[in-house]
Amino acid sequence: MRWLDAVRFRLRAIFRPAAMERELDQEFAFHLEMETEKLVRQGINPVAAADLARRRFDGAVRPRQLARDSWGSGWVRDFGNDVRHAVRQFRRRPAFSALGVLTLALGLGATIGLYGVVRSLLLRPLPVADEASLRVFWSDYNWRGVEFDFLQERTKAFGRLAAYSSDGVTFRSEAGSIVLTDGVTSAEFFDVLGARPLMGRTFRAGEDRPGTEPVTVVSYSMWQRELGADSAVIGRRIVLNGQPVTVIGVMPRGFFFPSPDFDLWTPLNLDPASDQYQGNGWLVLFGRVRPGLGPERVADDVTAMARSLGQRFTYPAAWDKTKDPFVRPVRDYLVGDVKPALLLLLGAGALLLLMACANVAALVLARTTDRSQEISLRAALGAGRGRLARQIVAESLTFSVVAGAVGLGIAVFGFDVLVGSLPLKNNLAAATTLDWTVYAAAFGLAAVVGLLVAAAPVRDLLSGRLHGVTGSRGAAGLTRGTGRVHSVLVAGEAGVAVLLVVGALLLIRSVSGLLSLDLGFRPAGVVAVDVLVPSDGFPVGQRTQAFQTVRDRAAAIPGVTGAAWIGRLPVRDDGGQGTVAIEGQPDLQGTNAPNALWRPVSPDYFRTLGIPIVDGRAIEPGDRAGALRVGLVSRAFAARVWPGQSPIGRRVRFPGGDTVAISVVGVAGDVRSTGVTGANPFVLYLADAQDADPPFGKALVLRAGGPPGAVFAAVRRIAAEVDPRLAIARTTTMEQVVETALAQPLQLRFFLTLFAALALVLGVVGIYSVVAYSVSRRQTELGLRMALGAAPRQVLRQIIGEGVAPVVVGTGLGLVAAVALARGASRFLYGVSPADPVSMGAAALALLTAGVAAAALPAWRASRVNPTESLRAE
Repeated sequence: MRWLDAVRFRLRAIFRPAAMERELDQEFAFHLEMETEKLVRQGINPVAAADLARRRFDGAVRPRQLARDSWGSGWVRDFGNDVRHAVRQFRRRPAFSALGVLTLALGLGATIGLYGVVRSLLLRPLPVADEASLRVFWSDYNWRGVEFDFLQERTKAFGRLAAYSSDGVTFRSEAGSIVLTDGVTSAEFFDVLGARPLMGRTFRAGEDRPGTEPVTVVSYSMWQRELGADSAVIGRRIVLNGQPVTVIGVMPRGFFFPSPDFDLWTPLNLDPASDQYQGNGWLVLFGRVRPGLGPERVADDVTAMARSLGQRFTYPAAWDKTKDPFVRPVRDYLVGDVKPALLLLLGAGALLLLMACANVAALVLARTTDRSQEISLRAALGAGRGRLARQIVAESLTFSVVAGAVGLGIAVFGFDVLVGSLPLKNNLAAATTLDWTVYAAAFGLAAVVGLLVAAAPVRDLLSGRLHGVTGSRGAAGLTRGTGRVHSVLVAGEAGVAVLLVVGALLLIRSVSGLLSLDLGFRPAGVVAVDVLVPSDGFPVGQRTQAFQTVRDRAAAIPGVTGAAWIGRLPVRDDGGQGTVAIEGQPDLQGTNAPNALWRPVSPDYFRTLGIPIVDGRAIEPGDRAGALRVGLVSRAFAARVWPGQSPIGRRVRFPGGDTVAISVVGVAGDVRSTGVTGANPFVLYLADAQDADPPFGKALVLRAGGPPGAVFAAVRRIAAEVDPRLAIARTTTMEQVVETALAQPLQLRFFLTLFAALALVLGVVGIYSVVAYSVSRRQTELGLRMALGAAPRQVLRQIIGEGVAPVVVGTGLGLVAAVALARGASRFLYGVSPADPVSMGAAALALLTAGVAAAALPAWRASRVNPTESLRAE
């Protein structure tokens, strides 16, 4: 085990050098004593012998150094000395050091923070087994129970399928009722995911079929928050939707599927006799691919399943599941369209870091050039080029590691703000954290940056341009070489800045177009409160009366000028749709029947949201159960089904069991019902009082002049007074709903605008520092020229021109790169071409203006140089 002893010896030399030095002193003292005794035996006086021996050994510097070199820790000691020397250099130039550290820390902080988000969402393993084999089926939240069972029996590429959907359930405790997010799943859900519980068990086969005891599996956060982290929770009965349910399992910390929002999971009721089993689709299907099957076999099986669906079921054209079937990896499904946005922001952060590196490289190169005399002196004293290069690298690494530590601090303390500002859906922010790999990546990145920054001065050193520079000719040549490197760095900064500014301007113009869209309603001053009632123990009549009482009392809140119910809120909520049969038009029957959103609303809904009635009338208080069943259609619906005709008095029906005709009594203006962009979907508005089976949850919309918080508190109090079992699911304003729908473009605009602003600042700092450095190095030359008759304005014009020239080159290259990358940015834009000439022209103008402004101040100072003073100083 000699190698182990050698490792221990070297580690001891590195971490306990003082002890090693003491042992070395003792060793030489022993030899000194032995040498003295030897001289005494030779007949020399003991005092003289001791003095002679001391002279021999005290002058033995080389043997001591050879002994230290044999320890194998000399490079550590030398590097430590270089670091201490670097710290002294930084303290001598605090302004230079602070500027460089802050510049680099901003770039590193942005990149580290965004990398932490990307790692959490795109790289870190999901809390499931073998995620690579999990696939989610097409047609999200649109599968029926009967289709799930049908495909379960026919798939060949998938071992088993599972189904789930989401629902809100009321959880009753001693403190009152709250709303939890429930994942309603098939019995195979956890088994297909390969997820194991922390305690208890998951669902067994058959627990999603009729006649089984109600059970639930709760999340770790719910177990902690609502159940008090009770270790004896397994078998405990809790009340969900007014019904006792047995807790059979607790999932481990960190598990989520499909979203961290889910508080618990309960089995589906896959009852072939129920309307839900045969009715509208509402499920998501996923499965695990059998081992050894490639993408082609999976695609063939998916196509075969779609073909079987077409043979068994009849689909309207609006949602024909037999067309274009596909499956996608589970991570792509969970992350959704946030992946391109995150990669875009990470790329922008990396570009900002490149600009910071270029700035710092220019500063370090200038600082090293100014120290050429010092380096020459060290070389004359015996330091080789490798030793000098190591010192420069050590200084650069020390600089970048300090900046990395500051940048990491910025990333850590600003991480929550960063995550909260990103366009993340499904509360994926809760699954986003910084871990040790991010910290390691931060310092690794800092080290790489340090090496990159040191590259230019080390290159000059190894090529001899920083070695032995003592004369003015050498200095002039060095200045020219350094100037070329500076010009390249400035051009690179300008190109990167143009890319970021173009991206920011494109998003600014795109978001401006989105904000100018006509939503079809007036969101200002409107608040919305989602109210749920338990699904058990609340008969239809009692449910209807509770909703009516809450609406009437909410309408009397001071400052409220309108109050109404709707089943699903505009812009925010999808679902609630189906085909509509049009009486008297056989060409619009069967598979050709139009698809429309069904929206039961109460009287005063249209006035509360400011939706215009363009023909006929709105829902009125007299539209109750037992009266003529009525509805309104949207303008787009009317134009498609009855072009050039009035739809008033026409009749429509829902296909299937509900055969009561609906008389059209009005046409409402088109509303952005399911999102801000895209075509307006057809909408059929119904009188909610005529609904034979009203939903267990509705959204109460109120037009209020007061602060939203006071209105929310008043509605909560009213709901509790009407019935303690009523639960408030969420509260919002319609303006917040619209902002949430625009979250991705708004937040991308914010970050790219911030990055573009920082890029302009970095560009100005870089250009200013380079031009100022050039002026300081050329002060004698400029003084001589002005002494020979050069006018100050000529000097001013020349220096500005030299400073702006690399900016012009970099701007041109940046515009070329922006055009080349334009196609990849099109998915983030609305109503703006990715190669928009206005944005590109404005970005080029901004960079050129910034370049002129940055070069103007040092150029103006140079034009004010006193030739006599300049020559006298030389």
